[in-house]
Amino acid sequence: MALIISAFFIMSIAEIPLSYYRTFVIEEQYGFNKMTPVMFFTDLIKQAALGLLLGAPLLFCVLWLMEKMGESWWLYAWVGWIAFNLFILAIFPTWIAPLFNKFTPLEDATLKTRIEQLMRKCGFKTSGLFVMDGSRRSNHGNAYFTGFGKTKRIVFFDTLLSRLNPGEIEAVLAHELGHFKHRHVIKRIVISFAMSLAFLWVLGYLMEQSWFYQGLGVQVTDVPSTAMALLLFFLVLPVFTFLLHPISSLYSRKHEFEADAYAAQNSSADDLIHALVKLYQDNAATLTPDPLHSAFYDSHPPASIRVAHLQSQGQS
Repeated sequence: MALIISAFFIMSIAEIPLSYYRTFVIEEQYGFNKMTPVMFFTDLIKQAALGLLLGAPLLFCVLWLMEKMGESWWLYAWVGWIAFNLFILAIFPTWIAPLFNKFTPLEDATLKTRIEQLMRKCGFKTSGLFVMDGSRRSNHGNAYFTGFGKTKRIVFFDTLLSRLNPGEIEAVLAHELGHFKHRHVIKRIVISFAMSLAFLWVLGYLMEQSWFYQGLGVQVTDVPSTAMALLLFFLVLPVFTFLLHPISSLYSRKHEFEADAYAAQNSSADDLIHALVKLYQDNAATLTPDPLHSAFYDSHPPASIRVAHLQSQGQS
């Protein structure tokens, strides 16, 4: 545990200057940053504390399973990984998110009534409508729903509410409800769990192969270190899964088109177009991204394609 935690601690320390530059130089240059250095480092401390509090027990559990459960350890570890992720999803809205932002119930009665009518129309039940003080850290705007079961809630950034009119807010929410209606979140969770099962199986094979360690410059004894195998695997995994990026991005863009179509059917395509134009402008988003870069990394369709698709939805 000391080996793995220290390695991730060193990598986190190395990332701080880049993150600081991104926040206080790039974001500041375009007028997005609202954070102070004190807030920046306070967030880092909170994230590190949460990582230790939640991650250390999981790490101990995985290392124990690798040591005690024989060749099928990866299957037990996978079950533990699923339980851990479902636990985080359940506690995030009410226990984790409030550590970083303040959430208050939506007070605009007219907007609240309009949103509740949309939710009834879409068959969506939630534990509440909340406004997040995103403007404390950034000028970026967004809306999302989080949690599941009784903890499910809809969250609006205060920056979003200040820039969009009620019809545009309703259209943005209808887009988010489209993700819910098409079960996009559940589909992504299932895919994530399936991939984690495959990766753990691969790790179970690699940790028994001396060439895996030697190829990465690590000398091993007759009994390979489970901790070293786990650390090396997660260090090199992004390199060997790089070519999966286009597939993941394509799948995500497909979901965005489906959510847009749902919003056009249940609210107003024109309102969503106007909202998107404002968000692209406010977020200084690239309107004409490089096609190759977009294919690899963009989880959302380019602006021109997305607007044209919505216009066709509105005319049909």
